[in-house]
Amino acid sequence: MWLTRICSLILLLGSSIAYATDDLAGSADDGVLERFRGSWIVNYSTAPLTDYALPLGGVEQVNGVERLEREERITGRLTRISYRIPEGNKTRKVFDFFKTQLEMKKAEVLFKCQGRECGSSNYWANDVFDFSKLYGVERTQYYLAARLPGVTVLMYTVERGNRKLYAHIDVIETDAVARITATIKREGYVGLSVSQLPDMDLLEKLVSQLEAHTKDITLVVHHKGDTLALGSELGAAKALQLRQALAGRNMTSVSVQSVGALAPSVLKQNQMVVVLVSGAP
Repeated sequence: MWLTRICSLILLLGSSIAYATDDLAGSADDGVLERFRGSWIVNYSTAPLTDYALPLGGVEQVNGVERLEREERITGRLTRISYRIPEGNKTRKVFDFFKTQLEMKKAEVLFKCQGRECGSSNYWANDVFDFSKLYGVERTQYYLAARLPGVTVLMYTVERGNRKLYAHIDVIETDAVARITATIKREGYVGLSVSQLPDMDLLEKLVSQLEAHTKDITLVVHHKGDTLALGSELGAAKALQLRQALAGRNMTSVSVQSVGALAPSVLKQNQMVVVLVSGAP
C-alpha cells in the first residue's frame, strides 16, 4: 500500500512542477506557492526569527520622506525568494498565477495594490524587499499580502526598464505546526526537511496533531546516494537513523520508508529530502 501511494506521489510531484536548472545555489522553493513555469531563483535568503514589518498600504511621501501608509509588525521565520520570469510574459499574468493559488487555498487577502497606487517601486525594492533588481516601472507593479494558517505570504511582481520581469515572495511562518497541518489536510503530503533529518520537536507536535485524525503517517526519505534503486544504501541508512530518533520520542506508530533517488523532481539539487505523507482528510 505504501509503495503505491509513494509512486503516485512521485508522479504527481514530477508532473506538476517545472524547475529551472540554473537556480541560485542553495536556494529552494518554499512550498506555499508553486513557481511560475520556466522561472528561476535569482535571490534567496532565510532568517530563523524576524520582527517583520508587514506592508498593508502603499508607499506615501510625508515631508519628503517615503514610508508605508500602513504596516503591521509580525514575528516569524522569514523566507525570501526572487524569481526571474521568462521573457514574453506580463506582470499581470504572473501576479494572477500566484493569486489564483492563494484563492484556491482560501487565503485571507490583507491588502493588494497595482500600478502607481502602490507608490514608489524603488521603495518596495530596496526598503521593503531589500533586492535592488525589483526596482522597475511603477505602472507594471502588483502587490498582495495574504494569510494562511500559520503563515503570511507577500507577492510582488514588476517589469524593469530593460523589460526584464521579476516576481518576489516573502513567506513569514508564524506557526509551523499550523502551517504544516493545514498543508497536509489539503494536499495529503508536505516536505519536512532538506539535506537533514526533520526537527524532532516540531515533528512530535505535528504527529500529535495528526494522530487525532489518522494513524496512517509515513515519512519518506529521498536520498541521491549511488543508485536510483528503491531504498538505496545511503537512503536506507538515513531512514534507519530516523526510525531510531522516532523510537526515542515514542513515535513508533510513524512509518519510515526510503525511496532512494526515484523522485528527482523532489530532490532537485539536494542530497536528501524528507516528505511526510498522511491519510489525514
